[in-house]
Amino acid sequence: MLYGYEDWPKLSLESFKLGKELNPRSLRVGSIKYDFEPTSVVITGMGGSGIVGDIVRDSLWSYNIIVHKDFNIPKWVDSRSLVIAVSYSGETLETICGALDALKRGIPVVGVTTGGRLASELEGRGAPVVKVPKAIAPRFGLPNLLYAVLGVLSHYLSIPEIDESIKIQEDALKSELPGRLASFVRGHVPMIFVPLGLQAVAYRFKNDLNENAKTPAVVAVVPEADHNDIVAVMLKHPVKYIIIRGRTDDVHDYLMRTVEEVVRSYSSDVEVIELKGSSRLSQEVYGSMLLGLVSIKLAELYGIDPVRTDPINTLKEKIKGISCPSN
Repeated sequence: MLYGYEDWPKLSLESFKLGKELNPRSLRVGSIKYDFEPTSVVITGMGGSGIVGDIVRDSLWSYNIIVHKDFNIPKWVDSRSLVIAVSYSGETLETICGALDALKRGIPVVGVTTGGRLASELEGRGAPVVKVPKAIAPRFGLPNLLYAVLGVLSHYLSIPEIDESIKIQEDALKSELPGRLASFVRGHVPMIFVPLGLQAVAYRFKNDLNENAKTPAVVAVVPEADHNDIVAVMLKHPVKYIIIRGRTDDVHDYLMRTVEEVVRSYSSDVEVIELKGSSRLSQEVYGSMLLGLVSIKLAELYGIDPVRTDPINTLKEKIKGISCPSN
């Protein structure tokens, strides 16, 4: 079972069109203006919705994209910024609080969700909302949320290689790597080295391993990891090393090859993943799909249901009654 991954290309295209159809520039909510050139874009969201901000930040690296994974929007954010609140369910307390905080302070907000309280709160205040199709669970709805956000941002920023990033998903679906890599990491903690600029792929993989395969994972972002994480290879731990390589720049490419050389000098338990695509967006979408399928295969090997996330459900039930913190 592919849990909807086979539908990603179609959903990506549909969701981009949904985001593009909503043109915030044509709106005005009270005194809040949407027809402006934002000095920054703040993307707020948690979990499977929060990773959207990470991918957008990496992909649109030449713009000032801020990823915020908490309640209130930072004090420095003002009406010259655009806030995009992403919540698959529309019930994520942190995201709802952040969106309402921004609107209260006169900051333009766009919601991306399947519905829920986020949609009703924003629509009730006249703020624009893109409603995307539902998936089995938030993390399986990544293309729905990501491409809707990109569609909205296309009214403000230049989005590179949208068509390629959708087409390249077919390559990930055809790959035989997921089964092989799942067998490789089974019974071990994956330690994932990734270059700065493509780190969203590694964090998405970690999150999928956590939720789908119920297993811990470690992300080590190069070059910072060259000054701490890499020392862990000196002892024999129940760890399998995964090195993600992609196209960023010559310096980071050289660093990743050097990291591989050093890690292999201490351990033979190393696999290298080469990301496909000419843009960071294409590479991160390709990697997110490919490595997401690894987590599904690993769940199958463990004989567990990748959809169930009981501890998250328990935690959400315990905190659902709390109020938004004040700034």
